[in-house]
Amino acid sequence: MKALVAFSTFCFSLTAADVTRRAGKYEVSLRISAEGLFAGEEMQIEYRVVDTSRIDPLMGPAPVIRAATRSKIIMPAMRGMAAIEETAHAEGVPGEYGIHPAFPHGGEFLMELSIKPPNGEEFQVSFPLNVGDASQLKNAKPKLKPYLIELKSSPKNPKAGESVELTVTFRQRESPKQIFQDFVVQHEKLMHLMIVRSDLGTFSHEHPSISADGSFRLRYTFPTAGEFHLFGEVAPKGAGSQVLLAILKVTGKAESVFNLSGSERKTKSVAGDATVDFPGANNVVTSRKTIPLALQVNDSATGNPVTDLQPYLGAMGHLILIHEDGVTMVHSHPAEETAPTGAIPFLARFPKAGLYRGWVQFRRGGSVRTADFVISAAEGTP
Repeated sequence: MKALVAFSTFCFSLTAADVTRRAGKYEVSLRISAEGLFAGEEMQIEYRVVDTSRIDPLMGPAPVIRAATRSKIIMPAMRGMAAIEETAHAEGVPGEYGIHPAFPHGGEFLMELSIKPPNGEEFQVSFPLNVGDASQLKNAKPKLKPYLIELKSSPKNPKAGESVELTVTFRQRESPKQIFQDFVVQHEKLMHLMIVRSDLGTFSHEHPSISADGSFRLRYTFPTAGEFHLFGEVAPKGAGSQVLLAILKVTGKAESVFNLSGSERKTKSVAGDATVDFPGANNVVTSRKTIPLALQVNDSATGNPVTDLQPYLGAMGHLILIHEDGVTMVHSHPAEETAPTGAIPFLARFPKAGLYRGWVQFRRGGSVRTADFVISAAEGTP
C-alpha cells in the first residue's frame, strides 16, 4: 500500500507549515530561493527527503539517498493545460533533489512528488507553488528560456492580402541545431498560434500542422500590413505549456492604427447570432491575481441565454488576453462547464497593469464565434 500525503485547502504562501510534508516515517522539505518563483524563465526547485526513524544526535534525521523521485506540476484552475513532469536529479547534498521547471505564466500551481526510497515503498507528497508574473522581474537579470522559436515565411517578405506559407520550428536551448519534435496534445492540438498585429488591431487563432521533420506549417493570408506578433503555444513532452513569441513584418498598404487607449470599454460584443456581455469590461480589474471573469452569451435575435454552446478544442470557450505592450499573452479556459444560463465562467489572470484587448471564442451551430472587448487592469499586489 502506498503512503499518501495530501492537503485539502490551498494556502499559497510558503509558511513553515507549507514547506514540510510527512509520509509515514519520511519527511520532505521544500526549498525555494528567497526571490521566489516566476514565469517565463527556467526555475530551480529543491527538496530534501529524510528518514525520521533514523536520528543522529548531531545531524538529525538521516537523509534518503538514491531515491527515485518524480515530479508533476499542474495548475488546478486551468484544466486541460499540460502538466510539467520531470525526474528529479540529486543535488550535491545527500538527500536533496532538484528540478528545473519553466512556468508559462504566474498563478497558483500544485507540485505532486512521487518518491521511492531504495528500500522502501513509494509515497507521494504535494506542495502548493505560488508563481509570480514575469513582469515582476523588471530589475532582475533575465535567465535563458529552455525553448526557442524560429519563424520563416515564403515568400520571405509577405504582403498583405497574399497567401504565404509560414514555417515555425522550436528548439531546445541545450541543442539549438536540432528541431524539437516531441510534443503532446493540448486542447486537441499540438500547436496553437495566435496572430495579432502589434497594435492589437487584428486577431487570428490558428493551428499549424506538424511536418515529418518536426516543423509546423501554415498557409495564411495577413489581412493588413504592419508588424505582426505570433504567439506559438506548444507543450513539449514533460515541460508543460510553453508560449513563445515571433515577430514578422508584412508589407502593403498601411492601415489605420487601432487606438486601444481610445477604445470604449464596451460591455457587449456581437459574434454572429450571439451577443456576449462582459460585465467586468466597464470596471478595472486587478493585475497579478487569478480572478473570476464570467461572460454571458445571449441569442442576438431573442436576447435569451444561449443553451446550445458546443465544445471547441476541448473546452466550452477560450479566452485570449493580450496586454497593450503586444508581447504579454494569457490563454484561459472556463473554470467549469458552461451553465444552461449561457454563462462562461473563466478564471483569468492579468500579469501586469495596463490595457488589454481580449477575445473570447466559442462554438455554436458548428461554427466558431469570436467576440472582443477592452479591459483595464490596475496595479495589483504580487
